[in-house]
Amino acid sequence: MSPNLKPSSHVSDRSANPPRLVVYAHTWALLELPRLPHPRSWTFEEALDRVKEAGFLGVQGEPEHAAPVFTRGLRFAAGGRANAVAEVDALIDRSAALGAECLTVHLGWGDESDDQIDALAAAVLNGAERRALPVYVETHRATAVQDLWRTNRLIERIPGIRFNGDYSHYYCAGEVPYRGFAAFAEQLRPVLERTCFLHGRVSNGQSMQVSIDDGEHAGHLEHFKTLWRSAMSRWLRVARPGDLLPFVPELGPPSSGYAITWPDSAGRRQESSDRWAEMLRLKRIAEDLFLEVAGDPPGPGDVPDVHSAQ
Repeated sequence: MSPNLKPSSHVSDRSANPPRLVVYAHTWALLELPRLPHPRSWTFEEALDRVKEAGFLGVQGEPEHAAPVFTRGLRFAAGGRANAVAEVDALIDRSAALGAECLTVHLGWGDESDDQIDALAAAVLNGAERRALPVYVETHRATAVQDLWRTNRLIERIPGIRFNGDYSHYYCAGEVPYRGFAAFAEQLRPVLERTCFLHGRVSNGQSMQVSIDDGEHAGHLEHFKTLWRSAMSRWLRVARPGDLLPFVPELGPPSSGYAITWPDSAGRRQESSDRWAEMLRLKRIAEDLFLEVAGDPPGPGDVPDVHSAQ
């Protein structure tokens, strides 16, 4: 990368306003709503109208979702998968051309060599610079960063990489309640320091997605609040006026297999919680956490300025 052409790592509205949190909905999480039983699911347009009414400021989805999102005056963040350098380039170009403010990407399948991972990561950084589009690698299963140890080695080699933090994948894959949260949080620190986008979902270490309204999972929710709070604090440490930190409650629908479900008498998969209500609650949780950390930012020596390490 040219040292003279470094775009901001953050989404920005280019204003002089203080850095702030923005909560978006996710098109995947809007599928199969409302909760059963119901006469029919919302259309995509109906779901977008409810999103705006509920106070979400934007939507994340595939590039083809951009037009109806913009029509409603909402912000748009793109998402997608890329398994080769050419696919990274194409996805970045398409997202930028459609006016997305950033892109999060599932990068590779997880069986790549270090050299292949580095080539993909370099394509992410080069494409972000070329199109002046923040691009974040999503911490996700079945990707090049599915293994936290290898992810930290990638960071050592390419410290400029930035992430969409979906910590539920690491929490579940690492069976964190079995291993211990403190050790996990310390190993996650380099990722937390480079998180510029957040996916909100809570795992219990065995299931990818559990109800946050179930008291049995209160301890897991507290773990995730700790991680989100930490990522927010680190982001604020280096944020500039106009910078935005997107938080997206990404709760999978019944057909995804993410949530705990059971078949009803008609053979339909029933969710254990009201997913729309939980999206709204996650929105409030994130907003409250950000207000908390914005009122008590870390001191100059608390967090290394990793965003300058390009």
